[in-house]
Amino acid sequence: MTTQFTAPKKLGVSFDFDHQSLVVTNLMKTGDFYKDVFDFEEIPHPERKPGFRWFNIYGNSQLHLIKKDVIEFKKDKSIHLCLAVKNLEGFIERLISKNIDFYDWPGNKGSVTDRADGVKQIYIQDPEGYWIEINTAKH
Repeated sequence: MTTQFTAPKKLGVSFDFDHQSLVVTNLMKTGDFYKDVFDFEEIPHPERKPGFRWFNIYGNSQLHLIKKDVIEFKKDKSIHLCLAVKNLEGFIERLISKNIDFYDWPGNKGSVTDRADGVKQIYIQDPEGYWIEINTAKH
């Protein structure tokens, strides 16, 4: 199942979310993080080129890691990948078992943010410093 976005009626088109790409310096370590922590299925790059690791997130939605030697931009928490889970407490237990720190939105370690709409959320960082939000939003 893919998430479909309907554009304004004046465009007369709809979009499916396809993938998120992240540029990384340590392809193996970062790819192993996403595979191990999120249990994403690794899928082959269509051209089998070196320097890429692709993962299936859900349905046809994918995460693409692209190796570059230098990445120069600030990895701010406001720029993040967000994944929704049904059992946040179970996922937090998984993080704790893997010694992965998690934070609420203000940055308090080991805390969960309770949004005004009832959604709970936490943030973690991958080995490259990218932020990932995990929340309980229903889709």
